Amino acid sequence: MGTYTTNTRVAVSAFTRQADEEEVVIGHPETAVFLVLPPDAVELLDGLATGKTVGEVQAAYQAKYGEVPDLEDLLTFLESKGFVHPQMHSRELSGFDQAKSRTGTVNSSKPPLVRYHFANFPRSLAQALFSRMAMISYGGLIALALIAIAADPTIVPGWDAYFFKQNATMMILIMVILDCITLFLHEMAHLVAARALGVSCRMGISHRLWMLVAETDMTGIWSVPRHQRYLPFLAGPLLDTVSASVLVLILSLQQRGLISLPPVIFQIARALLLNYLLGLLWQCYFFVRTDFYYVIANFFRCKNLMKDTEVFVRNQVARLRRMHHIDQSHIPIKERRVIRIYAILWCLGRVAALYALGFITLPLIWHYSLSLLPILRAGYQANPYAFVDALLMLSMVCIPQGIGLWLWLRSFQLKPAKLS
Repeated sequence: MGTYTTNTRVAVSAFTRQADEEEVVIGHPETAVFLVLPPDAVELLDGLATGKTVGEVQAAYQAKYGEVPDLEDLLTFLESKGFVHPQMHSRELSGFDQAKSRTGTVNSSKPPLVRYHFANFPRSLAQALFSRMAMISYGGLIALALIAIAADPTIVPGWDAYFFKQNATMMILIMVILDCITLFLHEMAHLVAARALGVSCRMGISHRLWMLVAETDMTGIWSVPRHQRYLPFLAGPLLDTVSASVLVLILSLQQRGLISLPPVIFQIARALLLNYLLGLLWQCYFFVRTDFYYVIANFFRCKNLMKDTEVFVRNQVARLRRMHHIDQSHIPIKERRVIRIYAILWCLGRVAALYALGFITLPLIWHYSLSLLPILRAGYQANPYAFVDALLMLSMVCIPQGIGLWLWLRSFQLKPAKLS
Protein backbone atom coordinates (compact mmCIF):
# COMPACT_ATOMS: atom_id res chain seq x y z
CA MET A 1 0.00 0.00 0.00
CA GLY A 2 1.16 3.52 -0.74
CA THR A 3 1.50 6.29 1.83
CA TYR A 4 -0.80 9.17 1.03
CA THR A 5 0.99 12.31 2.21
CA THR A 6 -0.11 15.86 1.42
CA ASN A 7 2.21 15.93 -1.63
CA THR A 8 0.95 12.64 -3.07
CA ARG A 9 -0.93 12.64 -6.35
CA VAL A 10 -3.45 9.86 -6.73
CA ALA A 11 -4.53 7.94 -9.83
CA VAL A 12 -8.26 7.28 -9.71
CA SER A 13 -9.59 4.55 -11.95
CA ALA A 14 -12.83 5.15 -13.82
CA PHE A 15 -15.86 4.07 -11.83
CA THR A 16 -19.61 4.07 -12.20
CA ARG A 17 -21.68 6.13 -9.80
CA GLN A 18 -25.29 6.03 -8.76
CA ALA A 19 -26.69 8.65 -6.40
CA ASP A 20 -29.02 7.24 -3.77
CA GLU A 21 -30.42 9.95 -1.51
CA GLU A 22 -27.62 10.76 0.95
CA GLU A 23 -25.23 8.17 -0.45
CA VAL A 24 -23.47 7.38 -3.71
CA VAL A 25 -22.83 3.84 -4.97
CA ILE A 26 -19.54 3.69 -6.85
CA GLY A 27 -18.39 0.60 -8.65
CA HIS A 28 -16.13 -1.30 -10.96
CA PRO A 29 -18.38 -3.61 -13.02
CA GLU A 30 -15.33 -5.37 -14.47
CA THR A 31 -14.35 -6.58 -10.99
CA ALA A 32 -17.87 -6.64 -9.49
CA VAL A 33 -16.79 -4.36 -6.64
CA PHE A 34 -19.32 -1.75 -5.49
CA LEU A 35 -19.04 0.56 -2.49
CA VAL A 36 -21.36 3.02 -0.76
CA LEU A 37 -19.77 6.39 0.00
CA PRO A 38 -21.08 9.75 1.19
CA PRO A 39 -21.26 12.41 -1.55
CA ASP A 40 -18.40 14.43 -0.07
CA ALA A 41 -16.09 11.40 -0.28
CA VAL A 42 -16.90 11.11 -3.99
CA GLU A 43 -16.12 14.82 -4.32
CA LEU A 44 -12.68 14.11 -2.87
CA LEU A 45 -12.12 11.36 -5.44
CA ASP A 46 -13.19 13.68 -8.26
CA GLY A 47 -10.74 16.30 -7.02
CA LEU A 48 -7.90 13.78 -6.88
CA ALA A 49 -8.79 12.54 -10.36
CA THR A 50 -8.08 16.01 -11.79
CA GLY A 51 -4.44 15.68 -10.73
CA LYS A 52 -4.55 17.65 -7.50
CA THR A 53 -2.41 16.50 -4.59
CA VAL A 54 -3.91 15.12 -1.40
CA GLY A 55 -3.05 18.40 0.35
CA GLU A 56 -4.75 20.50 -2.35
CA VAL A 57 -7.91 18.41 -2.15
CA GLN A 58 -7.91 18.67 1.65
CA ALA A 59 -7.58 22.45 1.42
CA ALA A 60 -10.49 22.70 -1.02
CA TYR A 61 -12.60 20.50 1.25
CA GLN A 62 -11.74 22.65 4.28
CA ALA A 63 -12.72 25.81 2.42
CA LYS A 64 -16.10 24.30 1.56
CA TYR A 65 -16.99 22.33 4.71
CA GLY A 66 -14.85 23.96 7.41
CA GLU A 67 -12.85 20.86 8.38
CA VAL A 68 -9.83 18.93 7.12
CA PRO A 69 -10.67 15.39 5.98
CA ASP A 70 -8.42 12.47 6.95
CA LEU A 71 -7.76 10.86 3.58
CA GLU A 72 -5.15 8.29 4.63
CA ASP A 73 -7.59 5.62 5.83
CA LEU A 74 -10.10 6.29 3.03
CA LEU A 75 -7.51 6.08 0.27
CA THR A 76 -5.85 3.02 1.78
CA PHE A 77 -9.22 1.26 1.84
CA LEU A 78 -10.07 2.34 -1.72
CA GLU A 79 -6.65 1.16 -2.88
CA SER A 80 -7.38 -2.30 -1.47
CA LYS A 81 -10.55 -2.33 -3.58
CA GLY A 82 -8.78 -1.23 -6.75
CA PHE A 83 -10.19 2.30 -7.03
CA VAL A 84 -7.00 4.31 -6.45
CA HIS A 85 -3.24 4.06 -6.20
CA PRO A 86 -0.55 6.66 -5.45
CA GLN A 87 1.46 8.26 -8.24
CA MET A 88 5.20 8.54 -7.72
CA HIS A 89 5.72 11.60 -9.90
CA SER A 90 4.45 15.17 -9.92
CA ARG A 91 3.09 15.23 -13.44
CA GLU A 92 -0.65 15.81 -13.42
CA LEU A 93 -2.83 13.04 -14.76
CA SER A 94 -5.37 14.07 -17.39
CA GLY A 95 -7.94 11.36 -16.80
CA PHE A 96 -9.22 8.51 -14.73
CA ASP A 97 -7.46 5.51 -16.28
CA GLN A 98 -4.56 4.45 -14.08
CA ALA A 99 -3.49 1.78 -16.58
CA LYS A 100 -2.30 4.50 -18.96
CA SER A 101 -0.11 6.27 -16.41
CA ARG A 102 3.40 6.83 -17.78
CA THR A 103 4.94 5.66 -14.52
CA GLY A 104 3.75 2.16 -15.19
CA THR A 105 2.62 1.82 -11.59
CA VAL A 106 0.37 -1.20 -11.11
CA ASN A 107 -1.94 -1.74 -8.16
CA SER A 108 -1.30 -5.38 -7.35
CA SER A 109 -4.11 -5.41 -4.82
CA LYS A 110 -6.79 -4.65 -7.39
CA PRO A 111 -9.42 -7.41 -7.45
CA PRO A 112 -9.22 -9.73 -10.46
CA LEU A 113 -11.45 -9.21 -13.46
CA VAL A 114 -14.76 -11.02 -13.31
CA ARG A 115 -15.84 -13.49 -15.98
CA TYR A 116 -19.51 -12.86 -16.70
CA HIS A 117 -21.83 -15.51 -18.11
CA PHE A 118 -23.89 -15.03 -21.28
CA ALA A 119 -22.41 -11.53 -21.63
CA ASN A 120 -23.15 -11.70 -25.38
CA PHE A 121 -26.87 -12.30 -24.88
CA PRO A 122 -28.50 -9.72 -27.19
CA ARG A 123 -29.68 -6.78 -25.13
CA SER A 124 -32.43 -6.05 -27.64
CA LEU A 125 -33.86 -9.55 -27.13
CA ALA A 126 -33.61 -9.15 -23.35
CA GLN A 127 -35.52 -5.87 -23.55
CA ALA A 128 -38.18 -7.48 -25.77
CA LEU A 129 -38.69 -10.33 -23.29
CA PHE A 130 -39.33 -7.81 -20.52
CA SER A 131 -41.06 -5.10 -22.54
CA ARG A 132 -44.37 -3.56 -21.52
CA MET A 133 -46.34 -5.73 -23.98
CA ALA A 134 -44.56 -8.86 -22.80
CA MET A 135 -45.36 -8.03 -19.16
CA ILE A 136 -49.02 -7.46 -20.04
CA SER A 137 -49.09 -10.86 -21.77
CA TYR A 138 -47.52 -12.55 -18.75
CA GLY A 139 -50.06 -10.85 -16.48
CA GLY A 140 -52.96 -12.02 -18.66
CA LEU A 141 -51.70 -15.60 -18.57
CA ILE A 142 -51.38 -15.51 -14.77
CA ALA A 143 -54.89 -14.02 -14.47
CA LEU A 144 -56.36 -16.86 -16.60
CA ALA A 145 -54.63 -19.42 -14.38
CA LEU A 146 -56.04 -17.83 -11.23
CA ILE A 147 -59.53 -17.91 -12.76
CA ALA A 148 -59.07 -21.60 -13.60
CA ILE A 149 -58.00 -22.36 -10.02
CA ALA A 150 -60.94 -20.41 -8.60
CA ALA A 151 -63.29 -22.43 -10.81
CA ASP A 152 -61.67 -25.76 -9.84
CA PRO A 153 -59.32 -25.65 -6.81
CA THR A 154 -58.53 -29.36 -7.23
CA ILE A 155 -56.13 -28.36 -10.00
CA VAL A 156 -53.63 -27.36 -7.29
CA PRO A 157 -51.72 -30.58 -6.47
CA GLY A 158 -50.90 -31.83 -2.98
CA TRP A 159 -47.90 -33.79 -1.76
CA ASP A 160 -49.16 -36.92 -3.55
CA ALA A 161 -48.28 -35.34 -6.92
CA TYR A 162 -44.69 -36.28 -6.13
CA PHE A 163 -45.56 -39.78 -4.91
CA PHE A 164 -45.13 -42.16 -7.85
CA LYS A 165 -46.55 -45.65 -7.38
CA GLN A 166 -45.26 -47.05 -10.68
CA ASN A 167 -41.80 -46.69 -12.23
CA ALA A 168 -40.94 -44.50 -9.25
CA THR A 169 -37.17 -44.42 -9.80
CA MET A 170 -37.53 -43.46 -13.45
CA MET A 171 -40.08 -40.78 -12.61
CA ILE A 172 -37.88 -39.32 -9.87
CA LEU A 173 -34.93 -39.21 -12.27
CA ILE A 174 -37.10 -37.40 -14.82
CA MET A 175 -38.14 -34.90 -12.15
CA VAL A 176 -34.51 -34.35 -11.10
CA ILE A 177 -33.64 -33.50 -14.70
CA LEU A 178 -36.65 -31.18 -14.99
CA ASP A 179 -35.73 -29.56 -11.67
CA CYS A 180 -32.26 -28.76 -13.01
CA ILE A 181 -33.74 -27.27 -16.18
CA THR A 182 -36.30 -25.13 -14.35
CA LEU A 183 -33.65 -23.98 -11.87
CA PHE A 184 -31.38 -22.91 -14.71
CA LEU A 185 -34.23 -21.06 -16.43
CA HIS A 186 -35.11 -19.30 -13.15
CA GLU A 187 -31.56 -17.97 -12.80
CA MET A 188 -31.39 -17.22 -16.52
CA ALA A 189 -34.47 -15.02 -16.13
CA HIS A 190 -32.62 -12.93 -13.53
CA LEU A 191 -29.64 -12.67 -15.85
CA VAL A 192 -31.70 -11.69 -18.91
CA ALA A 193 -33.66 -9.06 -16.98
CA ALA A 194 -30.41 -7.56 -15.73
CA ARG A 195 -28.98 -7.75 -19.26
CA ALA A 196 -31.96 -5.67 -20.45
CA LEU A 197 -30.55 -2.89 -18.24
CA GLY A 198 -27.03 -3.38 -19.55
CA VAL A 199 -25.85 -5.19 -16.42
CA SER A 200 -23.76 -8.35 -16.76
CA CYS A 201 -24.14 -11.20 -14.26
CA ARG A 202 -22.65 -14.50 -13.19
CA MET A 203 -24.26 -17.80 -12.29
CA GLY A 204 -23.04 -20.03 -9.51
CA ILE A 205 -23.88 -22.58 -6.84
CA SER A 206 -24.50 -21.67 -3.21
CA HIS A 207 -26.74 -22.94 -0.41
CA ARG A 208 -29.82 -21.86 1.49
CA LEU A 209 -30.36 -23.67 4.77
CA TRP A 210 -29.38 -27.31 4.05
CA MET A 211 -30.13 -27.22 0.31
CA LEU A 212 -27.81 -26.49 -2.57
CA VAL A 213 -29.20 -23.79 -4.83
CA ALA A 214 -28.21 -22.05 -8.02
CA GLU A 215 -27.91 -18.29 -7.81
CA THR A 216 -27.22 -15.33 -10.06
CA ASP A 217 -24.66 -12.79 -8.88
CA MET A 218 -26.22 -9.46 -9.84
CA THR A 219 -23.73 -7.26 -8.00
CA GLY A 220 -23.70 -4.88 -10.93
CA ILE A 221 -27.37 -4.08 -10.35
CA TRP A 222 -26.25 -1.55 -7.75
CA SER A 223 -24.96 0.62 -10.59
CA VAL A 224 -28.50 1.32 -11.89
CA PRO A 225 -31.19 3.50 -10.28
CA ARG A 226 -33.09 1.91 -7.42
CA HIS A 227 -36.45 1.78 -9.24
CA GLN A 228 -34.90 -0.24 -12.09
CA ARG A 229 -33.71 -3.07 -9.82
CA TYR A 230 -37.10 -4.62 -9.10
CA LEU A 231 -37.60 -6.45 -12.39
CA PRO A 232 -34.23 -8.25 -12.28
CA PHE A 233 -34.95 -9.24 -8.66
CA LEU A 234 -38.41 -10.57 -9.57
CA ALA A 235 -37.63 -12.05 -12.99
CA GLY A 236 -37.03 -15.57 -11.61
CA PRO A 237 -40.29 -15.79 -9.62
CA LEU A 238 -42.09 -14.19 -12.58
CA LEU A 239 -40.87 -16.94 -14.91
CA ASP A 240 -41.86 -19.59 -12.35
CA THR A 241 -45.33 -18.05 -12.01
CA VAL A 242 -45.85 -17.88 -15.76
CA SER A 243 -44.65 -21.48 -16.18
CA ALA A 244 -46.92 -22.63 -13.37
CA SER A 245 -49.81 -20.76 -15.03
CA VAL A 246 -49.24 -22.63 -18.28
CA LEU A 247 -49.35 -25.94 -16.41
CA VAL A 248 -52.52 -24.88 -14.55
CA LEU A 249 -54.25 -24.10 -17.85
CA ILE A 250 -53.13 -27.41 -19.38
CA LEU A 251 -54.40 -29.36 -16.36
CA SER A 252 -57.64 -27.38 -16.43
CA LEU A 253 -58.20 -28.33 -20.06
CA GLN A 254 -57.43 -31.95 -19.14
CA GLN A 255 -59.97 -31.99 -16.31
CA ARG A 256 -62.63 -30.42 -18.52
CA GLY A 257 -62.04 -33.15 -21.13
CA LEU A 258 -60.90 -30.68 -23.79
CA ILE A 259 -57.54 -32.42 -24.16
CA SER A 260 -56.30 -35.89 -23.26
CA LEU A 261 -52.81 -36.20 -21.80
CA PRO A 262 -51.05 -39.56 -21.54
CA PRO A 263 -51.03 -40.71 -17.88
CA VAL A 264 -47.24 -40.27 -17.55
CA ILE A 265 -47.34 -36.73 -18.94
CA PHE A 266 -50.26 -35.92 -16.64
CA GLN A 267 -48.26 -37.13 -13.62
CA ILE A 268 -45.20 -35.16 -14.65
CA ALA A 269 -47.27 -32.02 -15.23
CA ARG A 270 -48.79 -32.22 -11.72
CA ALA A 271 -45.41 -32.90 -10.12
CA LEU A 272 -43.80 -30.04 -12.03
CA LEU A 273 -46.62 -27.69 -10.99
CA LEU A 274 -46.04 -28.71 -7.36
CA ASN A 275 -42.35 -27.92 -7.83
CA TYR A 276 -43.16 -24.44 -9.11
CA LEU A 277 -45.59 -23.77 -6.27
CA LEU A 278 -43.03 -24.90 -3.70
CA GLY A 279 -40.48 -22.67 -5.39
CA LEU A 280 -42.80 -19.69 -5.02
CA LEU A 281 -43.45 -20.66 -1.40
CA TRP A 282 -39.68 -20.75 -0.92
CA GLN A 283 -39.54 -17.09 -1.93
CA CYS A 284 -41.70 -16.39 1.13
CA TYR A 285 -39.10 -17.87 3.49
CA PHE A 286 -38.19 -14.38 4.67
CA PHE A 287 -35.63 -15.68 7.15
CA VAL A 288 -33.26 -16.37 4.24
CA ARG A 289 -32.17 -14.06 1.44
CA THR A 290 -34.71 -14.90 -1.25
CA ASP A 291 -35.65 -12.81 -4.28
CA PHE A 292 -38.54 -11.25 -2.35
CA TYR A 293 -36.16 -10.31 0.46
CA TYR A 294 -34.01 -8.24 -1.90
CA VAL A 295 -37.12 -6.47 -3.21
CA ILE A 296 -38.14 -5.49 0.32
CA ALA A 297 -34.63 -4.42 1.33
CA ASN A 298 -34.30 -2.34 -1.83
CA PHE A 299 -37.71 -0.68 -1.39
CA PHE A 300 -37.07 0.36 2.21
CA ARG A 301 -33.41 1.23 1.57
CA CYS A 302 -32.17 -1.06 4.34
CA LYS A 303 -28.44 -1.75 4.22
CA ASN A 304 -28.43 -4.98 6.21
CA LEU A 305 -32.06 -5.90 6.81
CA MET A 306 -31.51 -9.64 7.36
CA LYS A 307 -28.75 -9.40 9.94
CA ASP A 308 -30.44 -6.51 11.77
CA THR A 309 -33.72 -8.46 11.89
CA GLU A 310 -32.01 -11.57 13.22
CA VAL A 311 -30.40 -9.48 15.97
CA PHE A 312 -33.78 -7.87 16.74
CA VAL A 313 -35.52 -11.26 17.07
CA ARG A 314 -32.74 -12.59 19.28
CA ASN A 315 -32.97 -9.45 21.39
CA GLN A 316 -36.67 -10.16 21.98
CA VAL A 317 -35.83 -13.69 23.10
CA ALA A 318 -33.04 -12.32 25.30
CA ARG A 319 -35.44 -9.88 26.96
CA LEU A 320 -37.89 -12.70 27.73
CA ARG A 321 -35.05 -14.62 29.36
CA ARG A 322 -33.75 -11.47 31.06
CA MET A 323 -30.41 -11.71 29.29
CA HIS A 324 -28.19 -9.04 27.81
CA HIS A 325 -29.06 -7.92 24.29
CA ILE A 326 -27.24 -6.18 21.45
CA ASP A 327 -27.70 -2.43 21.22
CA GLN A 328 -29.30 -1.37 17.91
CA SER A 329 -29.71 2.32 18.72
CA HIS A 330 -27.15 3.20 16.03
CA ILE A 331 -29.60 2.06 13.33
CA PRO A 332 -31.68 4.95 11.90
CA ILE A 333 -35.19 5.18 13.35
CA LYS A 334 -36.77 4.62 9.92
CA GLU A 335 -34.85 1.36 9.44
CA ARG A 336 -35.70 0.21 12.96
CA ARG A 337 -39.40 0.55 12.13
CA VAL A 338 -38.91 -1.56 9.03
CA ILE A 339 -36.97 -4.13 11.04
CA ARG A 340 -39.82 -4.48 13.55
CA ILE A 341 -42.30 -5.11 10.74
CA TYR A 342 -39.96 -7.38 8.82
CA ALA A 343 -39.45 -9.45 11.99
CA ILE A 344 -43.11 -10.50 11.62
CA LEU A 345 -42.44 -11.64 8.04
CA TRP A 346 -39.28 -13.35 9.29
CA CYS A 347 -41.39 -15.38 11.71
CA LEU A 348 -44.10 -16.04 9.11
CA GLY A 349 -41.38 -17.36 6.81
CA ARG A 350 -40.55 -19.92 9.47
CA VAL A 351 -44.23 -20.86 9.58
CA ALA A 352 -44.28 -21.27 5.79
CA ALA A 353 -41.21 -23.48 5.98
CA LEU A 354 -42.85 -25.60 8.69
CA TYR A 355 -45.97 -25.88 6.54
CA ALA A 356 -43.92 -27.25 3.63
CA LEU A 357 -42.16 -29.59 6.03
CA GLY A 358 -45.34 -30.91 7.64
CA PHE A 359 -47.59 -31.12 4.59
CA ILE A 360 -45.13 -31.97 1.80
CA THR A 361 -41.77 -33.31 2.99
CA LEU A 362 -42.85 -35.51 5.90
CA PRO A 363 -45.81 -37.12 4.10
CA LEU A 364 -43.54 -37.94 1.15
CA ILE A 365 -40.89 -39.50 3.39
CA TRP A 366 -43.54 -41.47 5.29
CA HIS A 367 -45.34 -42.89 2.25
CA TYR A 368 -42.18 -43.71 0.34
CA SER A 369 -40.82 -45.42 3.47
CA LEU A 370 -44.00 -47.49 3.81
CA SER A 371 -43.76 -48.58 0.19
CA LEU A 372 -40.01 -49.32 0.26
CA LEU A 373 -39.53 -51.07 3.59
CA PRO A 374 -41.50 -54.28 2.70
CA ILE A 375 -39.41 -54.65 -0.46
CA LEU A 376 -36.16 -54.18 1.46
CA ARG A 377 -37.30 -56.65 4.15
CA ALA A 378 -38.02 -59.27 1.51
CA GLY A 379 -34.39 -59.05 0.42
CA TYR A 380 -32.53 -59.15 -2.85
CA GLN A 381 -33.34 -62.81 -3.56
CA ALA A 382 -37.09 -62.24 -3.51
CA ASN A 383 -37.04 -59.72 -6.34
CA PRO A 384 -33.59 -58.38 -7.39
CA TYR A 385 -35.02 -55.64 -9.63
CA ALA A 386 -37.48 -54.38 -6.99
CA PHE A 387 -34.79 -54.49 -4.29
CA VAL A 388 -32.30 -52.39 -6.32
CA ASP A 389 -35.10 -50.04 -7.34
CA ALA A 390 -36.07 -49.57 -3.68
CA LEU A 391 -32.46 -48.81 -2.71
CA LEU A 392 -32.20 -46.20 -5.46
CA MET A 393 -35.44 -44.62 -4.35
CA LEU A 394 -34.24 -44.57 -0.75
CA SER A 395 -31.02 -42.84 -1.77
CA MET A 396 -32.83 -40.26 -3.93
CA VAL A 397 -35.77 -39.41 -1.68
CA CYS A 398 -35.69 -40.58 1.90
CA ILE A 399 -32.01 -40.18 2.79
CA PRO A 400 -31.53 -36.60 1.41
CA GLN A 401 -34.85 -35.50 2.90
CA GLY A 402 -33.96 -37.10 6.22
CA ILE A 403 -30.59 -35.35 6.35
CA GLY A 404 -32.29 -32.10 5.35
CA LEU A 405 -34.82 -32.55 8.14
CA TRP A 406 -32.04 -33.01 10.69
CA LEU A 407 -30.24 -29.89 9.49
CA TRP A 408 -33.56 -28.04 9.43
CA LEU A 409 -34.20 -28.79 13.09
CA ARG A 410 -30.70 -27.62 13.97
CA SER A 411 -31.27 -24.34 12.14
CA PHE A 412 -34.07 -23.47 14.57
CA GLN A 413 -31.71 -23.38 17.52
CA LEU A 414 -31.12 -19.82 18.72
CA LYS A 415 -27.91 -19.14 20.55
CA PRO A 416 -28.58 -16.27 22.95
CA ALA A 417 -25.34 -16.99 24.79
CA LYS A 418 -23.53 -15.02 22.08
CA LEU A 419 -25.49 -11.88 22.84
CA SER A 420 -23.72 -9.22 24.86
